[in-house]
Amino acid sequence: MKSKAPARICLFGDHQDYLGLPVIACAINKYMIVEGVPNNANYLLFTLIDLNKIIKINLNEDFSALKKGDHIRHVLRTLINNNINIDKGYDIKISSNIFINAGISSSSALTVALISFFIKVFYQKTCSEEFIAELAYKSEVLEQEGSGGRMDQYSISLGNTIFLETKNAFSFKKINNPIKSFIIANSGVKKKTDLVLKNLKSKVISAIEKIKLNNPTFNLKEISVKEINQYKSRLSKTSFKYFRAAVENHSITQTAYLELKKKNPNLNNIGKLMNRHHNILKNDLSVTVPLIDRMIDLALKNGSYGAKIIGSGGGGSILILTNKVNENKIINAMYKVGAKEVVKANVSPGIFSL
Repeated sequence: MKSKAPARICLFGDHQDYLGLPVIACAINKYMIVEGVPNNANYLLFTLIDLNKIIKINLNEDFSALKKGDHIRHVLRTLINNNINIDKGYDIKISSNIFINAGISSSSALTVALISFFIKVFYQKTCSEEFIAELAYKSEVLEQEGSGGRMDQYSISLGNTIFLETKNAFSFKKINNPIKSFIIANSGVKKKTDLVLKNLKSKVISAIEKIKLNNPTFNLKEISVKEINQYKSRLSKTSFKYFRAAVENHSITQTAYLELKKKNPNLNNIGKLMNRHHNILKNDLSVTVPLIDRMIDLALKNGSYGAKIIGSGGGGSILILTNKVNENKIINAMYKVGAKEVVKANVSPGIFSL
């Protein structure tokens, strides 16, 4: 049995899913591959090829106390807690061409690929991509008390390009005329995902709670950009900055969705919205680093429609939207400025098993 799960990129809505706001994300054709054969033993033997590491887990192992980041054991515990009984040993190889710790969800791809693999082998019922996505969300976020939302697990499991309403786990719309290809450039600067997410999440939620003290029915999703300033007197300068960023990013995501729904989306318009989104992430949420800033500047100078940081920030990768004419020039510029890896990527249909 072989299971493949793609990486994901967030086009619009970074730092929105943990607030219950919508995102536009897509799966890309970089994959985590989980491949296994029965070993007629009472253990699971995982060979992590890219990390040159072997993990042996007995079938009767106690999963009650697990360390955060031990994704394989958390997957096993989540499956067991959801009545999926893993009762046969397997030798399992895990390999990937997804950038690690670089903002394109290598850990979520691993979680989704593992769950897909074990469901195919041990679960007798037919299940949907949403079912796999929700199990992955439970394993990676709820079980490990992560700070993120549902974007990663759902965009990877569902595939293609989607507009995902993150407050409702099963509310999503596929985008029929998506952007077909991108350039992804990894800065090589390792990001601290959970630390960045937890810090920003707490600041925005704190601002919202202050507003709710005088307005219990306040709903962040219903606030327009024109209404932002009426809340300025209720918040400190710092709290207002994070509140404003959330509202403006929500507005940008909604505008981008309207453009992407068109029969022929205007890439110039999408690029401008992408740049606006990135500027908020950079200037208001402060999630970029100097190398990321230089990479973004060079991408724009070399003809891209738009460029933005991907993921939680503090390092990682950038997404570049451009035309075929400027692709190679931009790729060369990324390497010259110090990017570790640069690839062209296309939209992926999502997880699949062989």
